[in-house]
Amino acid sequence: MKMDEINLKHTLESGQVFLWYERRGIYYIICSSNVVKIESCNGEFVYESRPEHVDVERLFRMDDDIHAINSSIGCKDALIADAIERFKGLRIMRQDPFQCLISFICATNTKIARVRQMLECICRRFGGKIELDGTTFHTFPSVRALQDASTNDLVGCGLGYRTRFIVKAVRSYAEMDVDDLVKRCYDDARDMLLSIDGVGNKVADCVMLFSLEKLEAFPIDVWIGRVIARYYRHITGIGDTVKFTPPLYRRVSSAMRGYFGMYAGYAQQYLYCYARAYM
Repeated sequence: MKMDEINLKHTLESGQVFLWYERRGIYYIICSSNVVKIESCNGEFVYESRPEHVDVERLFRMDDDIHAINSSIGCKDALIADAIERFKGLRIMRQDPFQCLISFICATNTKIARVRQMLECICRRFGGKIELDGTTFHTFPSVRALQDASTNDLVGCGLGYRTRFIVKAVRSYAEMDVDDLVKRCYDDARDMLLSIDGVGNKVADCVMLFSLEKLEAFPIDVWIGRVIARYYRHITGIGDTVKFTPPLYRRVSSAMRGYFGMYAGYAQQYLYCYARAYM
């Protein structure tokens, strides 16, 4: 991967993935049962993975025509054009659906640092171990491993009220046809995800955008809510102190998808990074 095609810092810090580490300019990313190592060399990123091969270019969606995507959404208004310029090299990642689902259930109503703590504990207790560059990394557990986990063990990871949702989500995921979810349209895939106890609109949108090929998905969190209230009320009609009830979330997300089109998810990521940096 050429360094001018992707900015790892922007991508990894954009709230879409939690289990990554940067040490002396080298990045380590937990991808399901593997660890991916990425470092720069002569203008390119070189990478390896353990214990199995990970298609890193697929992971970072290098098959997306980022120039066409940025042109498609960047012409909509001055704010998104500015965000694209400021966060050049941002990519949406193509994550493992199971890891993505559990991660964003953990991410409900808490901060990124806390999400990472919960996920790291889950990995330590139920995942595998990989030694790389003198460091022990704990990988994300399999569906089977979390199916076999006791509720008490999960509670010990500081999940709180999320514990029962994780337990039910693991059971539901084990019975799902993920390939079918990828093939389904946005509305059908969302409704299937919403049938999982503990999965609301935002979690469903995150899972669809980051792991199920739905680049039109537009997750709304606190930061995106602020951007919408300040800059896009003419599109959504919402005020400054709005509370996103499920019906309102759907209406606003639908309006933003209609505004930005088939790559609304990329617009959402640029705006998220912009909001965290400047609002």
